Amino acid sequence: MRLPLLTLLCLLSAAPAAAAIDAWRIDPVHTQILFSIDHQGFNQALGLIRASEGRLHLDPEDWSTARLEVTIDMNSLLLGDAKWEEAVRSWRFLDTRRWPQARFRSLRVERSSDGRGSAHGELELHGHTRPLSIEFRLNKLANDPYAFKRTAGFSATARLKRSEFGMDKVLSAVGDTVELRIEAAFVRDRDADATSDASTTGETDAIQE
Repeated sequence: MRLPLLTLLCLLSAAPAAAAIDAWRIDPVHTQILFSIDHQGFNQALGLIRASEGRLHLDPEDWSTARLEVTIDMNSLLLGDAKWEEAVRSWRFLDTRRWPQARFRSLRVERSSDGRGSAHGELELHGHTRPLSIEFRLNKLANDPYAFKRTAGFSATARLKRSEFGMDKVLSAVGDTVELRIEAAFVRDRDADATSDASTTGETDAIQE
């Protein structure tokens, strides 16, 4: 049975306004994960790894509603030496044959000041899932005049211990603490926005029945 139009309008006006949560997808070309780890105290070994997929849901006015999910391609590892890369991908370290991907999922996002915040969540790596917090800065949210896309750019840092993820071999030669520096770009996902709008429309139609 349909509700009278006046009643429906009253219900909608009494409901809190929906948050403007936009959907974004990662731009893998402009996203890099740099990691560093101690090499017998001589220096910090540096490497790069690639995020293959990522989704961000963000209301620029309310970061507490943000959600982030990122998939990392562990076989994309670059260290500048083929033999060393093969060793790190092996069972002694990452064991990418068994675990070719890592995943981060945010559980809570906090905003501090000056465009800075913290994403607290879980990292699934090497068959283990552990808490991980990422400190980030929103550098810019604007239209990219060259790509013609709405873009959000972030810089972030995080730290983890590889032994907590079951990688505890040769700790005397290769350090336990891994420092992460992340440079990431996300572009507006209009298709996801359209899907969300369609879902909302369906919910409104259901109210009228």
